Amino acid sequence: MRTDVTLRAAFAAALLALGAPLPLLAQQPVRPATISGIAYDSVRSRPMSGAQIAVRGTAMITVAGPDGSFHFDSVPPGKYQLIAAHPILDSIGIQLVTPVITIGAGEQKTLSITTPSPAGLVKMLCPAAWLTRGPSALFGRVRNADTEEPMPKAQVSIVWSEFDLSGLRKIPRLREAVTGPDGTYRICGLPATFNGKVQATFGGVKSGDVPVAFDRDLLELRSMSIASAAPVTVAAGDTNHQPPRPVMNAQLVGRVLNGSGKPVHGARVQLEGTLHSVNTGVDGSFKLDSLPSGSQVVRAMLIGYTPTEKAVELSSIAPASVSLELDNSVTVLPTVTTEVQRISGLDAVGFTDRQKAGFGYFMNEKTIDNRQALRFTDLLRTVPGLSVTSSGYDTYITDTRSPGGSGCVDYVVDGSPWSSMSPGDVNGFLTPDQVGAIEVYHGSETPPQFQIAGQTGCATIVAWTKWWLQRHTKRNK
Repeated sequence: MRTDVTLRAAFAAALLALGAPLPLLAQQPVRPATISGIAYDSVRSRPMSGAQIAVRGTAMITVAGPDGSFHFDSVPPGKYQLIAAHPILDSIGIQLVTPVITIGAGEQKTLSITTPSPAGLVKMLCPAAWLTRGPSALFGRVRNADTEEPMPKAQVSIVWSEFDLSGLRKIPRLREAVTGPDGTYRICGLPATFNGKVQATFGGVKSGDVPVAFDRDLLELRSMSIASAAPVTVAAGDTNHQPPRPVMNAQLVGRVLNGSGKPVHGARVQLEGTLHSVNTGVDGSFKLDSLPSGSQVVRAMLIGYTPTEKAVELSSIAPASVSLELDNSVTVLPTVTTEVQRISGLDAVGFTDRQKAGFGYFMNEKTIDNRQALRFTDLLRTVPGLSVTSSGYDTYITDTRSPGGSGCVDYVVDGSPWSSMSPGDVNGFLTPDQVGAIEVYHGSETPPQFQIAGQTGCATIVAWTKWWLQRHTKRNK
């Protein structure tokens, strides 16, 4: 604009030198124009709040309000394009740029900036051959949780299960993609309806298994982050391969509330797939330290409440915070659920196949109910190779098959390690009426997915809650 004023002044001086009168236009200031509009997210059907809107080729930039509205004042006449930046656009890996617009002096221009529809994005970004396998897609971006830089060549996988033609057996499915130079990935050809889990891997370091749900949605967005690999110190002469380990400097703080918004005291909060757990205080607050960075899942459980879980983004840069809500009513399998439907839940978590393999001790829901146990540890009193003894309020469980008969015992609840803080505290975490199935293994017979590093000689008690099995049970109509 300063250049325009200089040119006008030079032009006026030249006219005066020639003795010519100044044109009327040169004596009047140019009236500035305005640009207003709405930024809208068609993928999630809501305003693109917080989007940064810039006028290309100028220093003009503004931020869209809660309703997606934006406004520019004092725009000189000319031709312009608007550019939008927003996290959702980063996840998709696209840039929104308007067509060139011409603005005259004093003109009030109104326009909208809108993402393509989910159907349009899938058709535009997915190869047609992949869409013959399924109509839906998963898009996102992977970044380093500790530097926030994009991570090219990271591997992203999504797993889910589908029932076979009989409707009685679930078949695991897997799709994978590798991120591009900007860290974005696209997995196409997915079913229209399913529940799955997404994990990102780079250099041997993995994120948590983050839940994702498709409910006839053509497009879901899920950006992920992965921890930096921690430095590995190798002693002189040590030829053993040291697997990569994530940086463990992240921190998670939060509160657990009930459905009425009141704090829940004594709830167990655990980072899934790890031994990091803690009980909430009287104000419902909790704090977990020394956690792996990246996309993770935290779960809260307490007797009398339906367990809950939520995805969290952890980083060594700053503590993360989360609020978890526990529903006051525990959801269990309805009494009209058929035996076939119950089996499908056990089949989904691998219980049925492991029982057929002949290793370990197994109890299904019917066996558990028949024992009429008052406490969870009472269910284990007749399990071969386990000793259950009580001393005051404490209950001790030991592996009698280990040397000396006082071997360690590990717990796995709904597929995640569960750490005992005091003898028998599992009774305050699980009650017999909450448990739908139990598996018990000794030493080397423990399946790899239930083994805890450094404790391969321990007995392992695997408990599946009815809530968890119900989530993996198909309802036959």
